[in-house]
Amino acid sequence: MSIAAEEDGVDADGVPPRSIRFADLPRQSLDQGRGSAREVWADLDPDLTLRWQLRVLEIKDSTGLLVGPAGTHHFVVGLAGPQVAVRNTESSRVLRRDHVMPVLSATVYFERPKLRPPGASSLIVLTFAAGTEPPEFAIRTTPPDTALAAGTQLLLTLRGTVRVDGVEAAPGTALLLDPNRSHPLQAASAQLLTVHRPGSQPEP
Repeated sequence: MSIAAEEDGVDADGVPPRSIRFADLPRQSLDQGRGSAREVWADLDPDLTLRWQLRVLEIKDSTGLLVGPAGTHHFVVGLAGPQVAVRNTESSRVLRRDHVMPVLSATVYFERPKLRPPGASSLIVLTFAAGTEPPEFAIRTTPPDTALAAGTQLLLTLRGTVRVDGVEAAPGTALLLDPNRSHPLQAASAQLLTVHRPGSQPEP
């Protein structure tokens, strides 16, 4: 479903946040290796062309492969579990937790050490059309009683708990937001990942 489609018929008060629990999302297999991908949200043009798509991945093998649509690139974020190296056709780099790594290719290879702690490695992957301006993508620690500026489309809580317009988001959930207005936050120093419309956020 598209955020653009959700915005049709928005009233003056805007649309309240919609909570999305990762555990409720269907699992899809990786293109190679044991693991899964869950689509949190996809933003589409009116002609259903992909603008961006956010997924939560679990890697269970020593290697994994994710292939996006032709002409797409990715941002990859470490979330939890054993360390993962992210490789494209040019290089391989170890991904640290809560750090963002750009992958300028539709194909992403994941590698985990053969000797590693038990359990799956969890990642967030934001896929976007390479021929257009990508969405803005931020990880930040939010002070209490702040606000998200207009243009914010999606929020994930990495650590802590936050309430947006009275709707709670804890780790393992995302909030789909009305990008046409700002959103007050109530949090005790939560760490958030947010996705924004291109050019909507003030310069740091």
